[in-house]
Amino acid sequence: MMKLNQKSASIMAVLITAAWGSSFILMKNVANDVSALAFLTLRFGCSAVILALVFWKQLKKFNKKTILQSFVLGALLGGYMIFQINGLRDTSASNSAFITSLSVLMVPFLAAFMLRKAPSKSNWTGVGLAILGLVFITGIYQGLTALTFGDFLTFLCAICVAVHIIVADRYLKESDSLLLGIGQIFAAAIISFVAWFVTEPMTFATVNYTGDLIWAILLTSVFCTCFAFTAQIVVQKHLHPARLSVIFTLEPVFAYIYAVLLPLPADVTEPIHWAKVLGCLLVVGGMIISESGAVERILKRK
Repeated sequence: MMKLNQKSASIMAVLITAAWGSSFILMKNVANDVSALAFLTLRFGCSAVILALVFWKQLKKFNKKTILQSFVLGALLGGYMIFQINGLRDTSASNSAFITSLSVLMVPFLAAFMLRKAPSKSNWTGVGLAILGLVFITGIYQGLTALTFGDFLTFLCAICVAVHIIVADRYLKESDSLLLGIGQIFAAAIISFVAWFVTEPMTFATVNYTGDLIWAILLTSVFCTCFAFTAQIVVQKHLHPARLSVIFTLEPVFAYIYAVLLPLPADVTEPIHWAKVLGCLLVVGGMIISESGAVERILKRK
């Protein structure tokens, strides 16, 4: 496994968000072909098989502690996706995107409280700019729609995202990052399967495996899950949780870029909108400030 420093870990984190951003287009293309839980089970299940084949030698290194930690991370990972998907049934896409992004604001507080890792002034500035950018990207500046139970589920999703980052940071002090990254995928696959089987038993054997669905499963499995979720744990060993969370706000930026450039099923691309472009610039600016430590440099000059 390649050795990382803070710079290379930050670059890897950007690549991770680029991979995650593509999942919105891929899942949109198969939204009518399969239920969300079925797709998650197939996605995580396929990812688990791929990781087992690639890293079969490392699987021998798992012990009881690593397995338990993997299931905690997998539960948070599967939980936040299940909460988000079910929340979307009863809330708007803009509400969902913005409420989920509140995890970026939660991470610095949780890091300071649970890990005794106080974010830098640049981290806080980056978080502020990123949140402001997300206000424009999601269109939430026009106002939240009436709050629903779906918004509550989405808020639980945001909590899971933030806690996942914090818990992973704590586990990385005593466990191998690659094993945790792989283990959480296996755990998420099991949890998704159980949730699918329990809540949608009638659809278990009736999935229509269209060409688009197979491609979406393969692409999200390889790039968005095997690479992105495993690499997330690996790079997190080298980055402060607040710093990582700011980089992860690039996910909707990449999602918007893909939506503009790549056609949806109806061969329609998303139009360029000034608010979303401004939001993207603010998020990128927040990431640059958080990464560069610009605020500390300015204060030193004074």
